[in-house]
Amino acid sequence: MPGWLEQRFLTIPYVFDIDDAFFLKYRTEHLRFLNPFLGSKTDSLIRRASAITAGNAFLTGYASELNNNVSLLASVVDTCLYRVKPAPENLNGDDTFTVGWIGSPSTAPYLQLLVEPLQQLALSRPVRLIVVGGSAPPIPGVEIIESLWSLDQEVPLIHQFDVGVMPLPDTPWTRGKCAYKLIQCMACGIPVVASRVGANVEALPPKCGLLVESPGEWLAAFRQLAADPELRQRMGVAGRRWVEERYSLGSALPVLTGVIQCAVAAHPSR
Repeated sequence: MPGWLEQRFLTIPYVFDIDDAFFLKYRTEHLRFLNPFLGSKTDSLIRRASAITAGNAFLTGYASELNNNVSLLASVVDTCLYRVKPAPENLNGDDTFTVGWIGSPSTAPYLQLLVEPLQQLALSRPVRLIVVGGSAPPIPGVEIIESLWSLDQEVPLIHQFDVGVMPLPDTPWTRGKCAYKLIQCMACGIPVVASRVGANVEALPPKCGLLVESPGEWLAAFRQLAADPELRQRMGVAGRRWVEERYSLGSALPVLTGVIQCAVAAHPSR
């Protein structure tokens, strides 16, 4: 519904959380025809909010143009549920190299960025691609496994990855992504390779994985990690520590608590 009508139901002060570039939803692509009616609804909701929490720097910057009370609150995981992958009994760089991706049907087209690098990698070693929550593109020479997403199977599936990936084209929409899938993999002690786009850059320091920008860099990253299981293990350990420090429930709770307390203090009559 239009923003002005939605606000009729918001009779008490509210905190608005934004973890996607949702303000683009009715301004681009197939829903553009709704722009005159719905294109500004997110902006109006942001303006009227008592406080804003935003999932990355791109979203924080956008919201800050509309509201003075904006706090960065990254997507986080429960590190008690996202357990670390058990260490392998032996480290063998000649085994099948398993690349894993988690997403949805809407983000599965991003996997096209991996077709050429994985096809080239498969010319020199066995390669497997596990796709959770979407359809994989055909990649000659690569074993493809597609799995339906479910909450209880998510962590066991991540534990099958040697490396987790988050390929993204560089668009306004993808710059609003909050790197959640990278965070899930790192929480499980899995090193990651990701496109150098948006929150991926914020969430992935060099000690935890590799950022890439071209098919050649994807291939080089895969070759490096496939050939060096000990490097993968070190990156996995560092990634887990990074998530505990920056992307866990424990690290986010003080931020969210402070935002809510300040919002309540600003409206004592409520």
